[in-house]
Amino acid sequence: MSSFEIKNSLRWRRAAAWLLLIVNFAVAQTVRRDASEDAYRANNAGVGLLEQFRFDAAEAEFRRALALRPDLKLAELNLAVALFNLKKLNETKTVLGKLLETEKKSPQIYYLLGLTARSENRAEDGLAAFRKVLEIDPADVGANVNAGQILAQQRDYPAALKYFRAAYDAEPFNLTAVYNLATTYQRSGEREKAAALLKKFQTLRDTNSGTQIGLNYLEQGRYAEALTSTGAEDGLVDRAEPPVVFRETPVGLKNKTSIALPFPPRDGFGVKPQSKYQILRGLQGGETLIDFDGDGQLDVARIDNSIAGYRKNARAGSSAKTVCRIALYHNQKGKFADVSNLSGELAEPLDAVGTSLIAADFDNDNRPDLLLVGYHALRLYRNEGGGRFKDVTEAAKFPNYPYLSIAAAAADLDHDGDLDIFIAGFVNIDDERAELNDFVFPKEWEGAPNLLLRNNNDGTFTDVSAESKISQSKDGFDGKAVAVVPTDFNNRRDLDLVVANWGGRLNFLSNQRDDTFRDVAGELRLDKTDGWSAVAAGDVNKDGFTDFFFGTRAGDFTSAGKPLLAISDGKGGFDLKPAPAGIEDATAAQFLDYDDDGLLDLLVATRKGLLIARNLGREFAPATARPFPNSKSFAGARRLLAADLDGDGDLDLLIDGRFLRNDGGSKNNALNLDLRGRVSNKSGVGARVVMRAGSLAQQLDLYAASPAPAPSELHFGLGKREQADSVRILWSSGIIQSETDLAALAVDKNPAFLKIQEVDRKPASCPYLYVWNGREFEFVTDFLGGGEMANWESKGRYHYPDSDEYVRIPPGSLKAKDGFYELRVTNELEEVMYLDRVKLVAVEHDAGTEIYPNEGLGKSETGKETFYATANAHPPLAAADSKGADVLPKIRSLDRVFYDDFTNLSIRGYAATHTLTLDLDDRRGFNGRTILLLTGWTDYAFSSDEVNASQSGKSLFMPYLQVRDENGEWRTVIESIGIAVGRPQTVPVDLTGKFLSASREVRIVTNFRTYWDQIAVDTSEAKTDLKTIELEPAAAELRFHGFGRETRFGALSVPDYANAAVESPWKSFAGRFTGYGDVKSLLSEIDDTFAIAAAGDEFALQFKELPAPPAGKVYTFMLYADGYSKEMDINSGSPDEVFPLPFKKMTKYPYGDDERYPMTDEKRRIYDQTLTRFARGGQSKY
Repeated sequence: MSSFEIKNSLRWRRAAAWLLLIVNFAVAQTVRRDASEDAYRANNAGVGLLEQFRFDAAEAEFRRALALRPDLKLAELNLAVALFNLKKLNETKTVLGKLLETEKKSPQIYYLLGLTARSENRAEDGLAAFRKVLEIDPADVGANVNAGQILAQQRDYPAALKYFRAAYDAEPFNLTAVYNLATTYQRSGEREKAAALLKKFQTLRDTNSGTQIGLNYLEQGRYAEALTSTGAEDGLVDRAEPPVVFRETPVGLKNKTSIALPFPPRDGFGVKPQSKYQILRGLQGGETLIDFDGDGQLDVARIDNSIAGYRKNARAGSSAKTVCRIALYHNQKGKFADVSNLSGELAEPLDAVGTSLIAADFDNDNRPDLLLVGYHALRLYRNEGGGRFKDVTEAAKFPNYPYLSIAAAAADLDHDGDLDIFIAGFVNIDDERAELNDFVFPKEWEGAPNLLLRNNNDGTFTDVSAESKISQSKDGFDGKAVAVVPTDFNNRRDLDLVVANWGGRLNFLSNQRDDTFRDVAGELRLDKTDGWSAVAAGDVNKDGFTDFFFGTRAGDFTSAGKPLLAISDGKGGFDLKPAPAGIEDATAAQFLDYDDDGLLDLLVATRKGLLIARNLGREFAPATARPFPNSKSFAGARRLLAADLDGDGDLDLLIDGRFLRNDGGSKNNALNLDLRGRVSNKSGVGARVVMRAGSLAQQLDLYAASPAPAPSELHFGLGKREQADSVRILWSSGIIQSETDLAALAVDKNPAFLKIQEVDRKPASCPYLYVWNGREFEFVTDFLGGGEMANWESKGRYHYPDSDEYVRIPPGSLKAKDGFYELRVTNELEEVMYLDRVKLVAVEHDAGTEIYPNEGLGKSETGKETFYATANAHPPLAAADSKGADVLPKIRSLDRVFYDDFTNLSIRGYAATHTLTLDLDDRRGFNGRTILLLTGWTDYAFSSDEVNASQSGKSLFMPYLQVRDENGEWRTVIESIGIAVGRPQTVPVDLTGKFLSASREVRIVTNFRTYWDQIAVDTSEAKTDLKTIELEPAAAELRFHGFGRETRFGALSVPDYANAAVESPWKSFAGRFTGYGDVKSLLSEIDDTFAIAAAGDEFALQFKELPAPPAGKVYTFMLYADGYSKEMDINSGSPDEVFPLPFKKMTKYPYGDDERYPMTDEKRRIYDQTLTRFARGGQSKY
């Protein structure tokens, strides 16, 4: 049997439990549950609570799991983790001692015993326990560090060095390993080695780019982390071979035409072909599954090739004409009707040979299109609806590609919301050697370059192959691409490319997020040259990373056709394993769940026929042909398509037009998903989906590639479990979406079906401000929008932040409570917040006047005043939109009825250029003090939206203001009045002296989506001798709050402080955050020493109540804040990690090597004391 370990799946198992926090309580109680599955649910919920540092609640969940199933060792071990973190050491030892009676080879038990012994100062017991761990896993960093520390404390430096070196070798970026190794070298007299390591330690520490072994949960070592179940554990897998048979069944698919020539029925590999047409005959054809009419059933599109005018003389063969047609079949509940005659230009013949078809929505009109690839066959067909397709190749501006390709993929490689095209180059078939009959194919033929076409979101594509570096390792005859898989193989949230080259290396092209790729196959130990012939992709070992099967053809290679399994190690690398016996000389492969048990099996077509290797949880069973009565008749199949084509709950197969019905798989339950993107590409291609069902977890990716590395739909086997508990989607846009209200999907009919449309949720904005109004905490606005860092503006250029802001609190909203004003600053979106300074400013002014801070993002004129005083501000006389329609009712009062009379473009944040014309008042010729008060909010674009817009030549421009000149013409007098970045924010615009004629009309022009709620005009000479009183925080506490549920007012959403969810809907930054507790000292001055808040955190602020103002005076309160934030849009700068820290004198963010955060000994001391929370980041919070 072929084995693969699951020991490195901690990160994904732990992460998957976040959804269970919802599931445990939200799923309807009416659904019948198996007690064992409920026990796993309780266990998984407890793991999620541990990650929130809610150890008491986690203990309760683990005890609930054990009450439901007393023999659940997983929950018992996790209970020990919770007890240890609660400092209940005696109880911890009791639980571990009981476990040790039956579990003698568990590294987790010994590791926790070692930690417990160290906590009780029992050094020898601790050392013995850690040595037990190392007998099982010699490379474990935590055990080596702990053992070394014990020995170093005993001054046994030679022995300590052995352990510290082992930890360092295993993880050279681990701060604890580096520091301890350095200090031990120092104490051993090896000062040069110590100095070099201390320098490395300093660099890792200053850049926060290292890991460490610490005292807090998630830092104590991986064997001190709790585990969730995946469904692959012993006792959960039924090892008996299932009674599944794939029966060939006629379903109406016609035999396709073939290039009928007197050549051997091979694809030409390893022979000297008589003509290029012999090669084309062997490689021709292809089919894909496409729901062209949107009825929820996958239809079939197939390539039919033929040839005319061929003569046997090789050179004369060049004049032959190839004919390519595409046939379209409509799926009618598992039967297929030929509708090609209704398919428009799709059925028209081409002088080409097709080898691959890709179905995907390239123009984002919610109808899947078709891409034809092959020889002289790069064509794009747009789905016009009604089953008709139009050839738009010329309009799409495809370049000439004269090479033969047998593999291609559609993927949003720049994550801008549309699908790009990757054509894998195979050979230059028009080379003269094609007709010389003297060269072995394809070994002695020239390889072809890859082609990358960037989608410009306007119907056109741009060839970016050269600048993207996608052919960097394809030299001359080295490498002919036979498969491409677009997948995030390193879990950095961007789509990478894995390319298999026959006779060349495997390419692992890592997305560099700057429109280029870098081949990291060598770093992964996968830069192997062989006769690669097939690739399957999927999360086989359930660790949240993609695993791969690489098939090879027998020939002039050392492998002799032996395939390779590359199983992820859970850390971005791979363990190379032998593949199951019997699947040598592979021609096609997929990972799929053929028996619906929740485990991905391996289907392979070989020269001998079809075989399947069943996943048994920790290993593959030997490959067998038993499920395929006609296995040998499929020998040499180059493409496999899998989907539930007859809707009975199991995966059927389509192979070269032959339908294989799955009989028996549906004895287990299943869930089929249909994804529809909104911010992402409309096909949902590139989405990564995690499904949870009690003890089961499974991750699937949605591909659009040929050959297909996985099924053409998202099909989750459930085993005997009655329903899925939760589904979590990571869309290619970066949006995380969790669906947990799945009680209605209980499987009374199989399969359950769920259609999910992507939520258009704003992942980032800025911190929220709530104030106590005497009854509740009232939402005021979000703020510090100017402090948002690293938003993409153009290639290599990011938004520079404006870090401070005065936030106006509406008069009457802030009330004292027990002698203090209470404010809450929350971080509820997918951001990290760096708060440097807060204070409450009371502006004392005359009753009857209003005070507004001079705020607004992007103002070209900052104005003369910090605060504007107004009196008797009034609505304008008239307001008209671009068409002249009256919009005055929408901007007359603050009522959340917004001016929205403009056209939104398909790109988020973009509108068509529009105007808002205001007639301010009847004071014609007046040019005195005039203040325009614009209150509203802006639905702005994020980095990926800006990337998308730039590719079609679009860009946003700040609203500018015009007035009429003496000739009645509009003239621009303010280049940018700024935009409102709060929800809402008032933007004062000083028009004093700006009028060029007697007209009091002004016009605002922009293409931002800014929704004005109230517009007012003030021409008073309000007093500006204002008195300000600054209040320092009496208390400032950082703590967990959660995520306020939102109420929508049109496109605007307003959070509810009192109705906050505990579960995070977001991804998480990796790095260190400020520990919960008193942070007042961190917020007392602007000094670049931040309180760093994660998503879900809040600052609870108190300010001492002021005495009543003097007679005739009132207070208007402003919160002054200085700080920064950044979000996780994949096209932003530094979107993954908390560091690097911002600072006032930086010239850009992210900054380069020529700039450095001003770390001092005092700052380092403060951060060492305060940055006590750690998050691994990425996809771990869902």
